[in-house]
Amino acid sequence: MNRRDFLKLGGVISAAALVGFGPLGSLASLPVEAWSDDKLYRGTSDGKVYVSSNAGKSWQLHTNFGSEFSISALTPHHTGPLHAQLEYQGHSFELALALNKKNWKTV
Repeated sequence: MNRRDFLKLGGVISAAALVGFGPLGSLASLPVEAWSDDKLYRGTSDGKVYVSSNAGKSWQLHTNFGSEFSISALTPHHTGPLHAQLEYQGHSFELALALNKKNWKTV
């Protein structure tokens, strides 16, 4: 294999990883995590948010938005609550964790 062929192959593999298809499709479904109020939150591609009080050693289901949703980002907001970016049928919206740490509200 010459250098040019190697670079072409490397570009194809990189593109596959970014798009998330084929054997590398699992990269697109990696969970997102964020710390907020000494708890670790994990969002998944199947619409679930888990919470851990012991740095990820064990997890409890916090919220199930449904399998048609995907949690694409969890970010602690500088003004307080944790924010979640959800994807649904090509649309995106943001929710914030309410002060009671149980419910979500629109931003």
